[in-house]
Amino acid sequence: MRNITVCIPDDVYLRARVWAAERDASLSSVVRYLLETLPGIKRSASAFPLAMPNSAPPAPNAATSAPAPSASTPAALASNPANSAF
Repeated sequence: MRNITVCIPDDVYLRARVWAAERDASLSSVVRYLLETLPGIKRSASAFPLAMPNSAPPAPNAATSAPAPSASTPAALASNPANSAF
């Protein structure tokens, strides 16, 4: 089983926590149930439509994306603890 982190506003957390407590359930079990049943909820399909099958993600902007440093570049060698003299 995996753990996930979800960021929500404090008031939403409090309402959900109270709702779960009123039902003698943990918030984790409520979220798990909602995620497991999500495909069966009609509203989820309209709120999150499927991506187009032939749509590719946008290409990265060459000005903002630099190639990853090679393992043999000075910066990569300097940041590798195995190459440290100490």
